[in-house]
Order: sequence, then C-alpha cells, then structure tokens
Amino acid sequence: MRTELIFTPREFLQVLYDKLRYLISSGKTEYEIGRESVIFVTSSYTEFMRFIDLVGEETVVEDLVSSINKSDVFYDIGANVGTYTCFAASKSPNGSVVAFEPEPDNATRLRENLSLNDLYAEVVEVALSNRTGTVNLELTGDEPGEGEHTIVASGADSGSIEVPTMRGDDLIEKRGLPAPTIIKIDVEGAEFMVLQGLAKTIEENCRLIYVEVHPNKMLSGSEDQVVSFLEKRGFEVEYFTQRGDELFLRATK
Repeated sequence: MRTELIFTPREFLQVLYDKLRYLISSGKTEYEIGRESVIFVTSSYTEFMRFIDLVGEETVVEDLVSSINKSDVFYDIGANVGTYTCFAASKSPNGSVVAFEPEPDNATRLRENLSLNDLYAEVVEVALSNRTGTVNLELTGDEPGEGEHTIVASGADSGSIEVPTMRGDDLIEKRGLPAPTIIKIDVEGAEFMVLQGLAKTIEENCRLIYVEVHPNKMLSGSEDQVVSFLEKRGFEVEYFTQRGDELFLRATK
C-alpha cells in the first residue's frame, strides 16, 4: 500500500518558500548567534534545511556560545558538518577545538565549513567509544549533513562502512591532544559508551558537558545510567531541551 504525504496549504507554501530560498542561496547559508556569524556550505537541500533552524538545536548552540571562553578546550563528539565546531571556533579563535566525525563525507564538509570562515579546529575521523578497534557505521543517506548515522553489528549490509573506534582517554594520551573542559556528545545511541571511554578525562578536566540522549536507540546503558555517570563525577545534571524523543542534558560543575 502506497502512503502519500499530504500537506496543508500553509505547509505547502512553507516548503515552496524554503525551496525557493535554497535555489537563490548560491550554495552558502549564513547563521548568526549573538555576535558570532558563521557561513555554511549548503550544496544540497538537506544541508540548507539543517541551517534554517539548526535542526532544533539552536538553544543548545546559543548556550555553548555564551558559555565558552578563550581558555576552554571544546570537544565536538559527533560533529557532523560542523555546526557546533564552527561556532565554538568563532567564539574562541585562540582556544582549542577538536571535532570527532568518523563519516568521511561529513568530515570533508566540516573542513570546508571551517575553511570558508577562516577558522581552525582539529578534525579526528574516529568514532569515540569504550573500546579500541573498528565498528560498522550505518549510513542513513548519501548527502553530507544527514546526521543519523548509527553504529551497527558487524556483518551489516552494504549500507554501512567500517570506521576506527577508540576510547577517548587513550586517544588523548596517544595523540597528545589537549584535555577538554567542555564537551558536546551527539552520537545516535552510543553516548554512554563515549562517556565510559572518557571517564578519567571527564572527572579530572571537564566543567560543562552537553549530551544528546536517544532513549530509543541506546546501544549500551540507559538514560538513567548517563545521568548517574555524570552525577557520580560531581556534575549537576539538568534536562535542558527536547526534540521529539531525543533529550539534551546539560551537566555542570
């Protein structure tokens, strides 16, 4: 049975308006938060729509921009095409920003967005986790910016690629990376594993952590275990914002 999308007249006009805006955007879109203005490459409609409202994450990006300072080291874990990375690098150009993005097309676009704005961040094409090795990453689309790539079991179908994975604590030591004071984690269900792999660094160095929790996609642990993990390391955790079933936690100490 075929299911067709039915738009109300208002929704149809909005879609038409957005597509017209995309057609005249010349492949670039500018977004401003506070005093920070960042230009993003939008060579596809998918990318363009990501930067219309930052896919519902504007509140979190605004909080990051207002919270980060020049002495901070920011880790963007699950950086996608660089929304958080670019705004953090713009706010603190003399600080350190490290972006973790294992999907090659997204990592390429992330670098393009940084270059477009004359910004710098170290881009690490590794999926942070609680172990070192490789994992299969299932791809949800073939355009940069499609941000729901998820880790799947080995032997998955041809819609997945193999990417390296590593514990954050080990990677910091091995590569000599600066330890983060602020972290954002958005890894489509692998968030508890990322936290486990960064346990020592988080306890010793971090003051602010944003975690997007996907209760229906958790590959390990649970929402309660994420909260407990942070609280045991001295953080006060608040439920910051929500998008559908996805919750953003803000942890501070």
